[in-house]
Amino acid sequence: MEIFKDAFEIKAESPLDLLYVAATIALIGLALYLTRGSESEKKQIWALRSCSVLCFLVLSVRGAEPPAENLPAPLPIPAIPKQKLVVGVAVGPPFNIQNADGSWTGISVELWRQIAKELGVDFEFRETNLAGNFAGLAEGWLDVSVGPLTITERREEVCDFTHAYFASVLAVAVPANRLSGSARFLVAFFDWTMWWAVLRIAIGLLAIMAVVAGLIWLCERRANPTQFGDGHRGRGFGAALWWSAVTMTTVGYGDVSPRTLKGRIIAVVWMFVSLVLVSTFTAAMASVLTTERLSHSTAIRGLDDLRQIHVGTFADSSSAQFLERNHIDYKAFGRAELFKALKDGKIQAVLYDEPYLRYEVRNRYWGQFTVFPLDADTQLYAFAVREGSPLREPINRALLRAIHDPAWNDLLYRYLGRSSG
Repeated sequence: MEIFKDAFEIKAESPLDLLYVAATIALIGLALYLTRGSESEKKQIWALRSCSVLCFLVLSVRGAEPPAENLPAPLPIPAIPKQKLVVGVAVGPPFNIQNADGSWTGISVELWRQIAKELGVDFEFRETNLAGNFAGLAEGWLDVSVGPLTITERREEVCDFTHAYFASVLAVAVPANRLSGSARFLVAFFDWTMWWAVLRIAIGLLAIMAVVAGLIWLCERRANPTQFGDGHRGRGFGAALWWSAVTMTTVGYGDVSPRTLKGRIIAVVWMFVSLVLVSTFTAAMASVLTTERLSHSTAIRGLDDLRQIHVGTFADSSSAQFLERNHIDYKAFGRAELFKALKDGKIQAVLYDEPYLRYEVRNRYWGQFTVFPLDADTQLYAFAVREGSPLREPINRALLRAIHDPAWNDLLYRYLGRSSG
């Protein structure tokens, strides 16, 4: 009977708790009704056990519910300034899009309008650029900056960020290649630029071998005429060149070897220099072949591939900082020139945030470029306010409510074709 005692000791903390208590009392009443007037002791025991099991199941369901957060009362929201806010925006589709009539739309702009409406603040947009978003906050001529503003340590030093509302990754855009794999191989195999690069490396290596062969022949032609031409200059230099080649490749047949002290000193030096030359030759060939592969392929597999090609990105962007941290050379362009440089062949890839690249390719360069995400760095987007601004806390609360509303997924799907970020 302890189960019945526990049922009556439940403390009702919510309407659902009251429902559980009522259900338990009803089951107990049912058990008493079924056993009323019954002379069979077995029937009474069966009825009581059945109702006890039902009571236990009711209480188990109640206990399986997650406990509610026991949080203190919400703190008051800081007072919001009554003056008209100046909000900085810079073109950055699909988050900040400037229409032909000068109005603004996009993911960040619509999210900000929703937050401003909830907070009851009046504002005006002021167009700026990426650097101006932060300079305006630091110098006081902007109150808020909205857009795809990546949270970084350097930017945090000049402003405050709200909670993040979108997570992006870096991606690269490269020219689309419609050729099949076999066709790309044939194009690369008959590409004169690749063979010219290989030929230059081979000529340089042969020139060094010829210099060493000439030195060894001068030292050995009289002391070791049998192995170095027997007085015939052409044969002697040919034997010296043969010795230089087999020594450099560490084959060392032993059919030709220097006997003089000068010749052996040159041989020892050449052995060590050969190790460096072979390594340099291998690295140079790998670089040439990698560059050629990337020029005829659309795939960028990682940061090592980026180091082999010419990369472009926006100046003063978090992508530029990423390239600098990873010691990757790049060219900085303005927003209007970046894809033009890629189209004209001045660069071989554009590195920037994936949503922007996909939006631009889908709406302006469809079929011309291909976008590949890089699993290298996560970009968190947020709004920015002045350092110590009282706007930060009210915006944070409204922002969290907005991004957990189903309408947020609809907004993302409308601009990105997917409903999560």
